[in-house]
Amino acid sequence: MSEPTIEELMLAYVEGNADAFDSLYRRISSQIFAYLLRLTRERARAEDLLQITFSKIHRARASYFKGAPLLPWVMAIARRSFLDERRAAKSRAEDLSQDGNIPEPIKVDHGIPIDLADALERALDELPTAYREAIQLTKIAGLSLAEAAEVLETTPTAVKLRVHRGYTRIRERLEQLQSNSQ
Repeated sequence: MSEPTIEELMLAYVEGNADAFDSLYRRISSQIFAYLLRLTRERARAEDLLQITFSKIHRARASYFKGAPLLPWVMAIARRSFLDERRAAKSRAEDLSQDGNIPEPIKVDHGIPIDLADALERALDELPTAYREAIQLTKIAGLSLAEAAEVLETTPTAVKLRVHRGYTRIRERLEQLQSNSQ
């Protein structure tokens, strides 16, 4: 017997199967957490927002449309949870750590030289929010253009354009950093 899809798990949960929620959590929580971690750049906040997201999923489960792709719906809830938290805290774009310093970017070794990874991280951080979110959703979280458009409440064409413009700015920034280092 094949493993149920996340949409089938959600439908089972909506129909009252509490075990389906546990399975659903195990299947998608790491992907949602990674997305929230990219947004917050702070593990504790991302963990809190993950719990808030899943509690909102629980409360909104009756509004899930049978057969609709689940991941864009969940990512939209996660994004709104993040934005709600930011609005409530009236935080600035550069969220400070508890000691008052700007936190260091998250460093993950994917076989990319650290200096290039740092430059990419900086270039991504410098992008306008719309471009950065489009790249994060499509290239990092792995959503399709249509799914990312649903999360961002825009069109797939707009997401594609934002990704393209974001890549262009990243390329320009990396070229600028390279010419400055020579």
